[in-house]
Amino acid sequence: MPLRRATLPSLAGSVSVPSYDARDLRPGVIHLGLGSFARAHVAVYLDRLAESGVSHDWGLVGSGLRTAAAGAVLRRQDNLWTVVDPGSGRARVVGALQDYVDAATAATPLLDRLTDPRTQLVTLTLTAPAYEAHGDTEHRGAPPGWRAFRLVAEALRLRRAAGTAPFTVLSCDNLADNGLATRRAVVAAAEAMSPGLASWVDSSVAFPSSMVDRITPATSELQRRMLRHSHGVTDDLAIFPEPFSQWVVADEFSGDRPPWEEVGVQLVTDVRPFVQAKTRMLNGAHVMLGYLGARAGHHTTAEAMADPRVGRLVDRLMRDEVTPTLREAPLDVGSYRQAVRARLADDRVADSLERLRRRGSTRIANYVVPTLREALTSGTECTVLTMTIAAWIDHLCAVGTSRPGLAALVDPLAEELVPLARIAVLDPRPLLGRSEIFGDLGLHPRFPSALRGAVAELREGDRTVAS
Repeated sequence: MPLRRATLPSLAGSVSVPSYDARDLRPGVIHLGLGSFARAHVAVYLDRLAESGVSHDWGLVGSGLRTAAAGAVLRRQDNLWTVVDPGSGRARVVGALQDYVDAATAATPLLDRLTDPRTQLVTLTLTAPAYEAHGDTEHRGAPPGWRAFRLVAEALRLRRAAGTAPFTVLSCDNLADNGLATRRAVVAAAEAMSPGLASWVDSSVAFPSSMVDRITPATSELQRRMLRHSHGVTDDLAIFPEPFSQWVVADEFSGDRPPWEEVGVQLVTDVRPFVQAKTRMLNGAHVMLGYLGARAGHHTTAEAMADPRVGRLVDRLMRDEVTPTLREAPLDVGSYRQAVRARLADDRVADSLERLRRRGSTRIANYVVPTLREALTSGTECTVLTMTIAAWIDHLCAVGTSRPGLAALVDPLAEELVPLARIAVLDPRPLLGRSEIFGDLGLHPRFPSALRGAVAELREGDRTVAS
C-alpha cells in the first residue's frame, strides 16, 4: 500500500500512525537540509510533540537547498515517511511535516516561509564544511551549504525591516560549538549585506548550541522490501535509525520555543560537556573504525566490533585515551562508554565504514585532534588516536591522483592533501602544517616522530592493528 494520508487508516495495526493532521498545526519550525538524519531526529521530536497534544504550534516546514528530488517524493507521499526500529521492527509514520519548499533553484518561496511571523525557529543540518566559508557568499569555493546562511541572513533582514521579531537559529550539525559557528556564519553573511544588519543579528538573534545523537545509516532497498513485506507499506523515504536518540539544547531562544522537555529533549544551560563526550567518544570511535576497521577487512561498524582485535582498540581508545579528557562531563562516563560500545556493536544497525571515511579531513579535525592535543598536553595515552591519523594518511596515499580517485575520497581538501600524505610517510610535518586540521600539533616536540613511526608500522604489515 503506498504511503499517503488517505491510506493511513488502512495500514496494518503494527504501524503507528499520527492521530493528528499536520495541516492543523501552526507552522513554527523550518528545517534547512531535510535529509535522512533530520527526518529521523528533528522531525521525530516534533511528531512526538504533536502526538502528545501538549502543543500544536510547532508544525514543520522542510527545505532542500541542493536538489528537488526529495520534494517530489514527499509530495507523492503527502509529506509522510516511516521510521522503523531495526531491532523490534516497530514502525511509526511521522506526520509533523506540513510542507517541503524546494529552494534549489528559487529562493523566494523559502524566504516567504522564513519571513512568516509564525516561524519562530529555524533548524539546520548542513554538514560541517558549510560553516567554514566566510565573507563573499558567491565565492566559487564556498561549500554548497553556505547558501543557507545567506538565506537566513536575508530573511532576518526582511523581518527586521517589517518590524517582525527574529527567529531562533538552531544548528543540529556535529561541531564542537555549533551555536557559535552558526552565529559567525550568519553574521558574516549579514555583514556582506550591511554592517548594521550584522550588528543587529549578533545582538538580537539567539543561536543556541546543541548536541544531537542518533546513528542513521542510509536505507537499503532490502530494508524497503522488508517494510513492504512486514507492514504492507510502500515508502521510498523509510528510515531505519538506531533505537537510541539524544538531543541536548541550550535553553537560549529569541522568542517562543517548543516545549521539548515534554518529549525527551534535554534543555540545559551548558551544552559543551555533552558535546565533548559525544564527539570524542562516539564520533572519535567512528573515525577510528572507519580507517582501522577497514584495514582489518570490515565494512560496517558491527562487523568491525565483532573482530576482537578491533574491539580491543576501540576499548583502549574510549577507556584509556578519551575518558581522561572528560573530567567535566555531567554524566556517568563509564556507563556512557559501555552504551557507546553496545551501539557500535549492534548488528541491527548496518552503519557503513565507507560513510565514516567521507570528509576525513573534517572528521579528523573535529573528532580526533582535540582529544589528541589534550592527551599530548597532559601526558596521557594517545596511541590509538595517533594510529587513526596514520591510517587516514595511508588511506590518502592509496588513492590515485586522477580526478575519479580524488573524488572517491569525498573530501573538500582531497587534491591538496594527497600529495602531503605521500610526503608524510617520511616527514609528516608539511601535512601537520595544515593548521585548519591540526592546529599546532605539528609544533609538539614528540608528535611528528610518533606519527611517522605509526605510519611506518601500519605500512609494514598492520602489526599494531593485529595486536
